[in-house]
Amino acid sequence: MMNRDFEDYKLYVFDLDGTLYDQPNLRKMMAARLIRHYVCHPFSVKDMFIIMRFRKVKDTWTKNASEEDIIKKVAGDMNIDCDRVERTVRKWIYDDPLEVLKKTRDDALIDKIAKLRERGAAVVVLSDYPTEDKLKALCVNVDRSYGPDDPRIDELKPSPKGLKVIMEDYNAEPRDVLMIGDRMEKDGESARAAGVDYLILSRHVAERNLT
Repeated sequence: MMNRDFEDYKLYVFDLDGTLYDQPNLRKMMAARLIRHYVCHPFSVKDMFIIMRFRKVKDTWTKNASEEDIIKKVAGDMNIDCDRVERTVRKWIYDDPLEVLKKTRDDALIDKIAKLRERGAAVVVLSDYPTEDKLKALCVNVDRSYGPDDPRIDELKPSPKGLKVIMEDYNAEPRDVLMIGDRMEKDGESARAAGVDYLILSRHVAERNLT
């Protein structure tokens, strides 16, 4: 929850996946791509189950979870080689979505980010997934991005550790920080644990009202 007007904070921390773009729409588009691909490559259909398992494990694993740990867990659960899990995740979760990501961006929210920075507020991104390629694909400029490759952040949301690292970097008090995300159980709980205000947006961009 916010205890002041949206414009009155000094440091804005945005989640990326599902916040800066319409994730349900992106997943529909990627599902269509997956179906077309596996119609032509039926012996690779197990990759779809790898993707679903990877997402589930990552969403429910919070502390000390490196990408390597998650891949090993998925490989063990499915009794398959780690290399296959890594290749599948790289292709369908990290690389291929970049081609369609811009079509699902939240233009109003990204315009809001630009205006916040123009008036001198600090705007950063905090994500449990790699950020740089997605920010480039979305054409979003922020002051800094924080992701799982930052060695100081070895815990995933809803852990408050990422927010605490950001506040330390910017010498910010919790009352001056707003976390913006799309999932209460991740972004909202992370903010609450760190003592900062939060704004949870609908996962469907068309349903959002930023005024």
